[in-house]
Amino acid sequence: MSSEGIIRVSTKSFHSAYVNAAKVCFKTQSEVQLHGLGEAIANTVRAAEMLCSLGYATLVKFETQTLSDEDQTGVQRKRAKVVVTLAKAATFDSVAAEFEKTRSATKK
Repeated sequence: MSSEGIIRVSTKSFHSAYVNAAKVCFKTQSEVQLHGLGEAIANTVRAAEMLCSLGYATLVKFETQTLSDEDQTGVQRKRAKVVVTLAKAATFDSVAAEFEKTRSATKK
């Protein structure tokens, strides 16, 4: 996660980790971008869908890109990338507070 609200999604963590990262980002910023490359696209889309369906964010833009990279042998390879731009939902504060309340009640 960076200060510009960009979260680089990978396959090394579950999508819920990126949901939590976005929630932390939304506490200080009004917009967050989730970037997923290659196989991480599925995690990116899942995290964005969860944030929207749970009331934390609204979808601003869904963008796909094709990147060209040279591998070690010098051959050009194309890779898919997705960038999902989300805006902090008007319901963010109340939904986040309700989640924390429920979470603390289940820890007791």
